[in-house]
Amino acid sequence: MRKRERMNRSSTVLIVDDQQDLADLFGIWLQEQFEVYVAYSGEDALEIFAEESIDIVLLDRQMPGLSGTDVLHSIRENGDAQQVIMVTAVQPTEELASIAVDEYLLKPTDRTTLLQAVEAAELVLTYEDSLTEFLSLTARKATLEANLDRTALAKDDRYSNLLRKIRELEKDADTALQRLETEYQVDMLVRDQRIGSRTVEQL
Repeated sequence: MRKRERMNRSSTVLIVDDQQDLADLFGIWLQEQFEVYVAYSGEDALEIFAEESIDIVLLDRQMPGLSGTDVLHSIRENGDAQQVIMVTAVQPTEELASIAVDEYLLKPTDRTTLLQAVEAAELVLTYEDSLTEFLSLTARKATLEANLDRTALAKDDRYSNLLRKIRELEKDADTALQRLETEYQVDMLVRDQRIGSRTVEQL
């Protein structure tokens, strides 16, 4: 349960989207705060991973050639990035419970929403591993519950496994969060995630 030390530098963000105009627009929105790279295909993204150290990825899900899901598998297998935000027009399904993304944003999205998601991801880079995983799982849970029928979710094994993992991590995550709260005021996003996790006990 180590804490990742951050250097005094901007986080690196890779935008992966085959819609070139949209990818470039995202880059313009983020370039004042982050070091931004843009890839217009999954293949281009893998080339950038081979050459650069990437902290956060904004990843389209449906692309010709290597899909976002293919790129995600490569990222997790090779440790190419620490935080992955999927930005897609694909509505979430129960499958999201088993997809290893840290946040799921639906297109169209606006500048404020995108910036907040990337800023939150950058903050998570400083957290202990148990808290990082906990927040990733609870973010997926929140997305599923906001978009799908809870009765149907309750019957899905992938969703049940997601809840089980959240319960297993909750104690360590709460301990890590308490340590953070003694050092500085935690971002409101984290507080919302913590409160949201309590609903697991009611299911």
